[in-house]
Amino acid sequence: MRRERGLALIVALLVVALTALIAAGLMRGESVWFKESTNARALAQGQAAIDGALRLAAVELTREGQNVQIDALTGQWAQPLPRFPVAGGVVTADLTDPQGRFNLNDLVVDGHAVPDAVATFSRLLQLLGLNPELVQAVVAYEMPPGTPDGGFDASYPARAHPYRAARQPFAGVSELRLVQGFNARIVHALRPYVSALPLATPVNVDTAPGLVLAALVPGLTAKEGLTLSAQAMTQPFQTTAAFAAALPQGMAAAYPIAVQTQYFLAHVTAHFDGMTVRRRALLYRPNRGQTTVILWQEALWRHHHASTTTS
Repeated sequence: MRRERGLALIVALLVVALTALIAAGLMRGESVWFKESTNARALAQGQAAIDGALRLAAVELTREGQNVQIDALTGQWAQPLPRFPVAGGVVTADLTDPQGRFNLNDLVVDGHAVPDAVATFSRLLQLLGLNPELVQAVVAYEMPPGTPDGGFDASYPARAHPYRAARQPFAGVSELRLVQGFNARIVHALRPYVSALPLATPVNVDTAPGLVLAALVPGLTAKEGLTLSAQAMTQPFQTTAAFAAALPQGMAAAYPIAVQTQYFLAHVTAHFDGMTVRRRALLYRPNRGQTTVILWQEALWRHHHASTTTS
């Protein structure tokens, strides 16, 4: 009898332990499900907030284009949006002008290298302390199939991880890392001064860095370019003629310039319930007063924090 009671007690303890184990498993599963559900909701809220911010940016660019005749760093579009709260989170956004940089896709137009663009990019490389001959590799990488490649094509299939030159316009600045002679250090040095826009574009002298301005004007020094860009930050050039008049005597831009912009790059970040989501997009405003559209957008990253604040 005593033995049977002992066995019953052991069985009872095992049942209790098994029940507790099952209950803990259910609670853990419910906790994981709840966390996944919370993250999914935060991600959806963040994406929706970013969509709204991009649409708002497009509307504001259209409105500003109707009322202002130049696009300068003094403009409302160039001022970073303050952190503004939305239901359950916070959104931040800013716009930059990629037309204030040298457009890599200006180098080859309609299957032909553009001499002025080649010379300008060569000067920019030299101003940055880089080999100006790198421009030839970039041109060859962009030239369409059936056109001269300068002998560069043979180097790509011979690599440890073989590939072929794109033979088309650059999709982004990072693609420079695939070009013969380029590496991460060189691309990092170039990134603040170059862009990769869908079509050939003039450089906006009101938003261009000093080194880009120096590259546009043969003979202009880096110091003189920095002086002009500093002037544009407070007293923008109202016309290209005004920029030309500000140049040292006898100098002129050897590359298309403008004081207006059609392409704008937006960076938007949203924070919801510990989830951070970031996206960038290219906005296009064809002409003053015309509706701004979003050409493309891409997610940069998303990250979940253990805790967050929305203050």
